[in-house]
Amino acid sequence: MIKAIEGIIVKKEPTAIWIKCYGITYGVNISLFTSASLNRGDSVELFITQIIREDANLLYGFLNESEQRIFELLLKVSGIGASTAMAVCSSLSSDEFILAITNGDDSVLKRVPGIGPKTARTLIAQLSDAKLGEISSVNSASKEAFMALESLGFKRDKITSALAKCSSNDTASLIKEALKILS
Repeated sequence: MIKAIEGIIVKKEPTAIWIKCYGITYGVNISLFTSASLNRGDSVELFITQIIREDANLLYGFLNESEQRIFELLLKVSGIGASTAMAVCSSLSSDEFILAITNGDDSVLKRVPGIGPKTARTLIAQLSDAKLGEISSVNSASKEAFMALESLGFKRDKITSALAKCSSNDTASLIKEALKILS
């Protein structure tokens, strides 16, 4: 099983790259977030999730482990395949996804292509018990800031995206920073 690949990017498409590694070129599917950080000719090391099917041997690459762990977690949800899991990784940052699941905010999940209301509720139901806190940098201050902003009347999806852009670590600073973004 392939766990990581290190090599030179010889071809780049929006959601796939070719990595040349010791004379072998691997085709790796990537998210849009990962794609934005890579350029042709770069030397790169990607964490790999390998999916072997009867008709294909697919590689999915990630620059950070949190994105990879979310992808693998999504694959365990019934009705979610690799393409939908990659769409989630391309549409939402790790922190946005975790905040949406922990806060039960299906409107954020419905923004992802291929996820409707039923699938969003299924994701929340099946992943709410998962240990998402280990994956993300989302801390209790973010959760408290989310609840405070929600009590002020802001919509959940706007709060989630605003908090993902904030860099503060304590609740009061997070709220102030998010309010500037939301206004």
